[in-house]
Amino acid sequence: MRHLASYFKKYPVIPAVRDMKLLEQAMGKKEAVIIFLLAGSIFDLKEAMELAHKNDKILMINIDLLKGIAHDKKGIEYLAENNLCDGIISTKSYLIKIAHKNGLMTIQRIFLLDSGSLTSAKKMLGDRSVDAVEILPAIAAPHFIKKSQQDKNNNYQIIAGGLVEEKKEIEYLVDKGVFAISTSRQELWNY
Repeated sequence: MRHLASYFKKYPVIPAVRDMKLLEQAMGKKEAVIIFLLAGSIFDLKEAMELAHKNDKILMINIDLLKGIAHDKKGIEYLAENNLCDGIISTKSYLIKIAHKNGLMTIQRIFLLDSGSLTSAKKMLGDRSVDAVEILPAIAAPHFIKKSQQDKNNNYQIIAGGLVEEKKEIEYLVDKGVFAISTSRQELWNY
């Protein structure tokens, strides 16, 4: 994801699709490079991937929310071998490691609720299988960045997601060092 860093400085929004009916609309956003698919099933992925590549997009699927695929090594291998996504998003670090070993891009999703979850997150991110980290809710991302700056081994990008309602919040998060902002609010897809 580091190779996308300069792109996100110009357009920091990642459309997050929660309804398969909106996938084509998200793909139509010229500025968006990555699309987060947070809905659907295994049966939707072939068409979604074809649509993504036709529109020159990277398709990241939230494996925790996708129906019809096991959350195990064979499920991830199936996705990779059949070219059903470019990468996965998950709260489960064991799935991130398996996906990384199978050549998929990886985004570790972390719900940052308190200092305990911050400590757990730092331990979880100790290995090198994460391309980016998505912090939820978005407002917690600057705090995570500030605490992570002390870690010299931090080589992943920070994405903020959840509860972003206005463009000024996007601007605030970018100003605080966030790589990109994922949002399911369609009106923000046109940042």
